[in-house]
Amino acid sequence: MQPTLATDRLILRPFHLSDAEEVQRLAGDFRVAEPTANVPHPYADGAAEEWIATHAKSFESRSSIVYAVSLIGSGRLAGAIALSQISTTHSRAELGYWIGFEYWAQGICSEAARGMIQYASNELGLTRIDCRCLARNNGSARVMEKAGFLREGHLVKHVNHRGQYEDILVCGLTLPARSNPATTE
Repeated sequence: MQPTLATDRLILRPFHLSDAEEVQRLAGDFRVAEPTANVPHPYADGAAEEWIATHAKSFESRSSIVYAVSLIGSGRLAGAIALSQISTTHSRAELGYWIGFEYWAQGICSEAARGMIQYASNELGLTRIDCRCLARNNGSARVMEKAGFLREGHLVKHVNHRGQYEDILVCGLTLPARSNPATTE
């Protein structure tokens, strides 16, 4: 069962189908969707329910772990954060996130990222996390920087984003390696 995580101001919890309407409202905002490589716009009716319905199976298979980012005091949904492409063989994953426009510039995404990084290190034993964003997405690049990621690459015209070829900024974070008794001598 997917655990709930807490930071100073946030609860990172599994999504519920009852979150779908708010997901569609927040992620469907063009200001949120446009600078991201993976959030659709327009956000079609039913798409949030379909997305949320995939989370439990992805967690069980450990292929990805998706959390709702909610505010401690009000419980309001502010966005999403996820580890995807989880590889136990290579002890790594990719971090992704989106935050509703009304919650930008409040440190919420950086705080959620730090909580997810701690979970990835302490509970999953990951030693590396990658993160990517459109190179022009200064807000996302700042989140990565504040969470401790280092810039590792700039992929020129790497994605076709809404009909335009765009550059991708690649960042990485290494975490302390944990001893694995099965592989030590």
